[in-house]
Amino acid sequence: MPSNLTPYLFALAAGFVYTISALLAKRGLELGAGTVRSLVYSNLVMALCFLPYPMLANQSLGPDDLKAGGMIGLLFFAAQSSCFLALRSGDASMVTPIMGSKSVFVAFFLLLLGFSPNPIGLETWIAAILTAIAVALIGWPGRGSKPTVKGLGFALATAAGFGLVDAMVPHFSHLSDPFNVLFCMFASVGLLSFLLIPLSTGKFLAFRGQPDRWMWASCLPMGVQAVLMSIAIGFHNVPTEANVFYSCRGLWAILLVAWLGKKIGLSEGATPTETQLRRALGACLLLVGIYLVTLGDS
Repeated sequence: MPSNLTPYLFALAAGFVYTISALLAKRGLELGAGTVRSLVYSNLVMALCFLPYPMLANQSLGPDDLKAGGMIGLLFFAAQSSCFLALRSGDASMVTPIMGSKSVFVAFFLLLLGFSPNPIGLETWIAAILTAIAVALIGWPGRGSKPTVKGLGFALATAAGFGLVDAMVPHFSHLSDPFNVLFCMFASVGLLSFLLIPLSTGKFLAFRGQPDRWMWASCLPMGVQAVLMSIAIGFHNVPTEANVFYSCRGLWAILLVAWLGKKIGLSEGATPTETQLRRALGACLLLVGIYLVTLGDS
């Protein structure tokens, strides 16, 4: 593992901030903020957070920036949409740890796309097996509850989508100015979000009271974590390693739901202790697997 801790500290902070955002977003979704509305507003706030980036760049925007940023932005938009569908369909303390498998997907796509010089090692295959076991532990329903297969599927799709994005960002951002590529990426995410407005149920602009307060409270930390992760992987070519620290959000999600879930009224706040412990064990196995991926990738 490289000695430079800067990207890892940014990724660690991003994971914690993301967990807070996910819990707030989940509460807003439960109260009726609307999945499409929440996704659009979150993406627009996220795009606004990247407006200063071109002013920090050493060169002006070019066609290559628009092409690379637009392509990655489209993938990010698809993954972000899957993320909100996962949160709507499953518990945040189930969805968030499963999305920690993103690091395994990052390593896989780095090798598949030829962005990593290393072949697939034994550590990666062991990590894949541990990831499968971890997903089973986290996603297995508790007593008297039905399996949230839909939430599980969307969470895995989200992990794969964001894994592909994180594998592509360091490569393409270093072919140009990272500030420009990242700006184009999130600008395209914001623009694509307008296409979803007709799919929203009810009046899109109408304020919905308590649900929207939770929704707006989740938007800013979502934008902040995107900026933090853009620094961690866009300016440092260590996407897999940075995701090790980012994936700690899985454990934080379980801990925060256990501590904060009932306080903010989350329906999963009453999840049985047995289920929470099983999910924590799964999250720990996932982190072990991710660490093995890092060993194989270094």
